[in-house]
Amino acid sequence: MDSVLIVGAGLSGALLAVALKRKGFDVLMVESREDLRKDVGGVHRSINLVLTSRGRFALRSLGLEKEVMELVVPCHARCIHNMDGSVVIQPYGKDESEANYSISRSGLNKKLLDVAEREGVKILFKQRLLHADFTTRKYTLCDDANKKTVVGAHLCFGADGAASVTRRELLKHLIDVPITDLDTTLKRHWRWGGSTSIKYEVQRLGVAYKELMFPLQRDGSQPLDTRYLHIWPRGSHFLMGLANLDGSMTGTLYLPDDSAVPKSDLTFETTLGKEKGMAYMNEYYKDAVPVMPDLAKEWEENPHALLATARVSHWVFEDKVCLIGDAAHAVVPFFGQGMNASFEDVTYIMYLIGRHGLGPKGGDWKKAFQEYHNVRSPAGHAISDLAIENYTEMCKKVGETEFLQRKAVENKVEKAFPLQFRSRYYMITNTLIPYHWVDELGVHINTMLTELMTTVIWKEGEPEPDMNHARALIAQHITPYIEAHGINLANPWTFYGPREVQLQNTSKL
Repeated sequence: MDSVLIVGAGLSGALLAVALKRKGFDVLMVESREDLRKDVGGVHRSINLVLTSRGRFALRSLGLEKEVMELVVPCHARCIHNMDGSVVIQPYGKDESEANYSISRSGLNKKLLDVAEREGVKILFKQRLLHADFTTRKYTLCDDANKKTVVGAHLCFGADGAASVTRRELLKHLIDVPITDLDTTLKRHWRWGGSTSIKYEVQRLGVAYKELMFPLQRDGSQPLDTRYLHIWPRGSHFLMGLANLDGSMTGTLYLPDDSAVPKSDLTFETTLGKEKGMAYMNEYYKDAVPVMPDLAKEWEENPHALLATARVSHWVFEDKVCLIGDAAHAVVPFFGQGMNASFEDVTYIMYLIGRHGLGPKGGDWKKAFQEYHNVRSPAGHAISDLAIENYTEMCKKVGETEFLQRKAVENKVEKAFPLQFRSRYYMITNTLIPYHWVDELGVHINTMLTELMTTVIWKEGEPEPDMNHARALIAQHITPYIEAHGINLANPWTFYGPREVQLQNTSKL
């Protein structure tokens, strides 16, 4: 039973392939697209990603952190560019040792594919999953010429992204409907939060994005300070820039789309064409335009894409199939956690392999898959909600005085009590504390800060919080939750393994 099929050779699929191959499994990974390491002129997603603690921990566990960290650019703070031209620096942590790391999606994917092949993983490109028969463990693949191949695998992992075919096949199997009836069945029965036990939802954010570059200047200088994530918050829309290794920056512009509520007059459709696009950019981002020499060309040529969150109630089926990454929990990019959450899925799978004594010759994969589902699905749903919430923060709140004052006070308290209090942002990006715990703890943090803000004294624009009051509020609102959950703020690399939980029934209904 040593055969494993991984559908999808993106970031999470490639990392899982490496991990399982090292455990002695016979791993076949299939990918519907061409090998992105080949210069074939195809279009691949190149939007920059942020590597944080959860992703680093997964890479570290496999001995890959050092070579991947050679591809990153440290990012220590947000640099907020206001409409009036003023700039505000907002640190990510209590000092510059607490940073995020900008990395190219395609660069990292190429690295992981190289490692997978080096480990002996067999990879088939331009092979898409057409059908999965989980009863017989047979999987039908199809190439560009419509030639079909059937492969057998004891375990199947769906790592094929937000539009996952593996997820589609899993849900089709669970409700036992023909593929032609699947969409109708979804609309009729699967409304998130309804009474049925199987739920699936794709929630459009109402936002589209377009990639725009900040290249090196003619004299070779950097267009912007690469120590920062640059944000131009403009209410319902914003521009963001993340550094590349060569000193250039990859920019991403976010605008409302036709599903936005309320409707917006500013969309990519209403700014079509060079003239309208440049007028829009000069009105709202006039300090960015001078360091974007290819803007007019890119505005016309670069496509824009929609953003959505995908939620599904069932991530596994018996000992046959398991969804990971965006196939299980596609999130919008505003907490920089899509890749990191996906890598954390791999961390938990490898932990459970050890916990349950699983290997190429067998073991109770059904129990392990169920435990993975029960531990990771609350985290997946939580980071989905947190990422949507952070969109509002990045496009609007980061430019508001009240928000900036609150963050300044929070930062002072963090520095004074680093072992008792940390921001929600820090716990998401610099620790391994489960996302749903951080979400719950965030409610207590918000209550504490609201109370503390009433007594803060401001001198020359700098806050002077009453630290005795802060200490008492931490003890009242934060400490009980931290102690009850065994959270260790002294060691951000503490791994919070699965607790004993009631296993949900994920068998066919």
